[in-house]
Amino acid sequence: MRRLLLLSVVISLATVSALLVSLFAFSQNSLASGSPSQGTFTQGATAGPNEPSLVNGTGPSDSVHDDAVVTTDGRPKNIVSVGRRHIGTPYRPSPPGLCRAFRSEDCSCFTRLVFKHFGKTLPESPVKQWQSGRNIARSDLRPGDLVFFKEAGRSRPITHVGIYSGRGNLLHASNYFGKVVESKMRYVRGYSGAKRLNWG
Repeated sequence: MRRLLLLSVVISLATVSALLVSLFAFSQNSLASGSPSQGTFTQGATAGPNEPSLVNGTGPSDSVHDDAVVTTDGRPKNIVSVGRRHIGTPYRPSPPGLCRAFRSEDCSCFTRLVFKHFGKTLPESPVKQWQSGRNIARSDLRPGDLVFFKEAGRSRPITHVGIYSGRGNLLHASNYFGKVVESKMRYVRGYSGAKRLNWG
């Protein structure tokens, strides 16, 4: 009876170990192949759904009446308010799912939908969106700039994109939170760079 119990424990441990190894290998292969993780990786033990990584009091905004108001460089002033309308939209990877406004969005779907509102067409992946616009230094970030992350490391592909919303915050569709959120950018690992679209 003891041998049977011991054998059962050994088999269970071997099964769990094999499962963990396969999950780790899948996640590494997925990131290595360039498929976006959509904000899965966050820094710090406090970066949970009820912790300070989320911006308190930020909810959907219906303030889109000033669409025609632009900055001196021609950029619409209300990119952030249009982005905030998506807060709470369920996160769904696309592909394989569809990019559907206010129903299912991943990071690049979210940014595409926000900028489509202003007549800009962005590609379907964060890697391809990186090719849009001009490079912006982190110290020169302005609300409405696209911000990109390489969450698996500097030598890996871009895995995540969001919209800078000011004061160190980021609007993005996050797998970690399971929805579109506005969170503190410092909690998203692997800042890679930022782009500003051309509006002139």
